[in-house]
Amino acid sequence: MSNSPSPRRRSAFTLVELLVTISIIGVLVGMLLPALSMAREAARRSSCMNNLSQIGKALITYDADKTVLPGWRNPLDTLTSQRVAANDKPNALVSWTVMILPFFDQREIYDWHETYTNGAAVDDVARKRIPGYVCPSASSDLRGGPLTYMGNGGTGAETLNGTDQWRGDGVFLDAAGNAATAAWHISTSGSAYNPARGSLTQVGAADGAGCTLLVAERSGLTAPTDAAWAARPLPAQPNANAVVTTHLILHPPQLAAGQEPPAGKRTVNPTAETAPLSTTDWALRFPSSRHPGGTGVVFCDGHTRFLSEKIEPWVYSQMLTTNRRLRSPRATQWERYIGEGGGWVHYIFDENDVDK
Repeated sequence: MSNSPSPRRRSAFTLVELLVTISIIGVLVGMLLPALSMAREAARRSSCMNNLSQIGKALITYDADKTVLPGWRNPLDTLTSQRVAANDKPNALVSWTVMILPFFDQREIYDWHETYTNGAAVDDVARKRIPGYVCPSASSDLRGGPLTYMGNGGTGAETLNGTDQWRGDGVFLDAAGNAATAAWHISTSGSAYNPARGSLTQVGAADGAGCTLLVAERSGLTAPTDAAWAARPLPAQPNANAVVTTHLILHPPQLAAGQEPPAGKRTVNPTAETAPLSTTDWALRFPSSRHPGGTGVVFCDGHTRFLSEKIEPWVYSQMLTTNRRLRSPRATQWERYIGEGGGWVHYIFDENDVDK
């Protein structure tokens, strides 16, 4: 018979010990979750800035190859002729988002547009999600083939120089024009104006490529969830404060600081040449994001930057001009207003700019 002591039975956790352990785990989880959330957002922001960088490179490569930039709307040979022949004029033109696809590793989608034949299924291509066109932090409600990055449209040809577009406002001009004689023209409402194209060479020789916005994110709480890269771009309605197309950011409208446009000066063209008035359309003019503190942008020289949400609208306006000596009267008048002490207001929207 062995005299060694019997093994001691280990007692279970007491209720107090269990509660203390759970409390410690809860505290540790509470400390880790914000750090994990911040890490996820940092990764999303980094991915978003990479998207902007790739879009910038595609536009710079396009400009180097064609010696001009794409317009914010463009005729595209076969697509335009086929759709006009099929009496499908509203869908005869494409956005800059389509023109750069060959330089954005999306040749197959571009070829579909370029070799279009009547009767082709539009939805198969239009609904395709192109990851580089979507910010990872954007709303999960985005539909179709979403687009969360917008081109610098200046005043969007809202105020015209006779029959010519103002070339000193934004980077993207209307490469199709609004002349009533064009085969694809929808109607003759508003003033006719000639097509125009800009180039990065012109930007560099005037205001400088390093301080002129090329593309900015627009995916904040005020941004629409149905903006699509394949959506048809529509003509400007001159002198109407029109947003023109959902593929652009634009100069701030002529407002007192913090006010919305008066009735009759809020027009946007998402589905028709002249759309109904809306109190929210003016927000489409400005960059926005779900990133805390600001939004990502890429400049005409290809460098990216995270733009503060507190940027003064006068500074924002300067970033949109490509040649400050050739700006339209709308941009010039608005700038004078700010110079007279109009103050400044947040124009890069975050959650604080949305009614709770």
